[in-house]
Amino acid sequence: MYATTKIRFLQNTLLFTVFLISYLVIYGWFNNIEVLKSIIPGYISMKFNTALCFIFLSISILIESNAKQLTFLSSILNVSVLIIAATSYSQELFDLDFGIDQLIIADNNAIEANEAFPGRMSPITSILFIIMTLSSIFIKAKKKLLYMQYALHFVTLMSVIATIGYIFHAPDFYTLNFMTSMAVHTSVAFFLLSVSTSLINPHLGLAGIFTGEQVGNVMARRLFLQMFSATFIIILLQYLGHKYNLVTIEFHMATFAIAAIIVNLFIICETTVMLNRKETKKRMAQENFRLVVESAPNALIKFDTKGNIVMINKQAEKMFGYDRELFIRKSIDMLVPDSVSPHYYKNMDYYNLKPESSYFGASRDLYAVRSDGTKFPVEIDLNPITTEGGAMVLASIIDITERKKNENIITNQMIELQMKNKEMEEFNYIASHDLQEPLRTLSNYVTLIEEDYGNELCDELKLHLKTMDNAVSRMSLLVHSILDFGRLGRDKLLSIENCNGIVQNVIEDLGTLIHDAQAVIKIDGTLPTINVYQTELRQLFQNLINNAVKFRRVDAPPEITIGAIKKERFYEFYVKDNGIGINPKHYERIFHIFQRLVKQDQYEGHGIGLANCRKIAEMHGGKIWVESIPGYGSTFKFTISNLAL
Repeated sequence: MYATTKIRFLQNTLLFTVFLISYLVIYGWFNNIEVLKSIIPGYISMKFNTALCFIFLSISILIESNAKQLTFLSSILNVSVLIIAATSYSQELFDLDFGIDQLIIADNNAIEANEAFPGRMSPITSILFIIMTLSSIFIKAKKKLLYMQYALHFVTLMSVIATIGYIFHAPDFYTLNFMTSMAVHTSVAFFLLSVSTSLINPHLGLAGIFTGEQVGNVMARRLFLQMFSATFIIILLQYLGHKYNLVTIEFHMATFAIAAIIVNLFIICETTVMLNRKETKKRMAQENFRLVVESAPNALIKFDTKGNIVMINKQAEKMFGYDRELFIRKSIDMLVPDSVSPHYYKNMDYYNLKPESSYFGASRDLYAVRSDGTKFPVEIDLNPITTEGGAMVLASIIDITERKKNENIITNQMIELQMKNKEMEEFNYIASHDLQEPLRTLSNYVTLIEEDYGNELCDELKLHLKTMDNAVSRMSLLVHSILDFGRLGRDKLLSIENCNGIVQNVIEDLGTLIHDAQAVIKIDGTLPTINVYQTELRQLFQNLINNAVKFRRVDAPPEITIGAIKKERFYEFYVKDNGIGINPKHYERIFHIFQRLVKQDQYEGHGIGLANCRKIAEMHGGKIWVESIPGYGSTFKFTISNLAL
């Protein structure tokens, strides 16, 4: 179609012209200017009610095309025109006078000339107005659009006939066998108004022929203008020559024949050039399509709705091992036999009922067969296309043999990894349990020695036993820590949790520690509600808050700030303290299991809390790190992915 803006511009221009003609006529009636009322001196004038109806209809159609919110006003204008036209024509039919013809202004000239119906629009004008208003009403209601479009074309035809009658002084054409005639500017206004109204639905009727963008539409526009102009000029010249006896009738006929031959020859030449250009563009497009298909990395096969192969590319030859000539007009069954992939044909039956882009082989195994009989896994993308030969299907085929091999390797590795993880969990449990048993035995013997021989032991031996018991206790705690680290995340369960509630619960659990250290904990803003592993996230906050309290400065009570920042793909949490700080060279080391930066006698701990924190952050698709200035505090930051939230 013509661009919408061009159609709207043409439509608005035509409507404005109708409005201007009608306005000038009304102005002429109010100021008794004959040249504005009749345009051509001596000819019939446009009646006042006719001009008023043109004003109403031009405004109504402008509203329908440009201001849908004023459709109620458009309906009132349409109904008003329908009432005026129908009343005027009923007066003609029943020889009545309802006074509508001179309701606003009197036609004094007609009264002085003793006309039978002074001020009354002609019957053909009334009929055309009725057709125009009914068409507009039905178009607005979206009913009988094609019929209404042809009704508008009928108005256009009648107006053209009347205009031609005026041009060649043939009254039978502009009276149309009615007793009264249509004014020349009335016929022009009807032509412009009916054309502009038909452009509301530019794809229907004759409007669709002249506004389309296909070859036939372009040719129709060009040829119509050329043929109409040439025919009109030739006939006008013939008319003038005959009217003023400038040449003989034989000369008229000869010149008409010569002119017709020249015009037809010119039209044939231009049509041929236009069609040749279109054909050249079409061939170029086909060649470009062929080159794209040939250079495609996937095997491409085009076949008809019966499954007969029409076209293939080089990759298809290479993939299936057939020469191109063996493909053409053979059935697609030779490449994907029913015996190899029966479910493919079930999908194809459904596809034929509802052709649309479809992808086969992604969720289940689909196999094709090479020329040597070997089968291989494929994925097939089917796309319906329309060609000159009718509906076709373009199949893009991908050999996924290597992908299947890699998937099998990955699957086997995943199974092996799961088995190793299970073995490791069992080993951790057994090892921890077996390590605990000798430690308990050793601790029991230390207790027995102290109880049975406490009075006989010297102070030095008692000190050695105490040291041994402390070492056994530390070793037991380490074994417990290893077991806890190994079990972390084993029974994880995602749930929607409010992080404010999690942090408040942790603060309550650490209440005694916080109170004794006179620590102040502040939550910066509001923490988000997100999808997390609740138990593990709670442990992460507990470890970080516990460390912030534990590693405090001796000269200042702990001040801890907890907050979160929403980023594009994750939340970034932070726990900030004013403690002893961390040397930058130890930023990575502190997150490894059993790594401690301070002596055991200065700060309690086993070097496993931050290792647990890193593991928990990674479970949530994030990471953890620290930013610190020694002597001024640290800020631990960790992220939680929100892609799965």
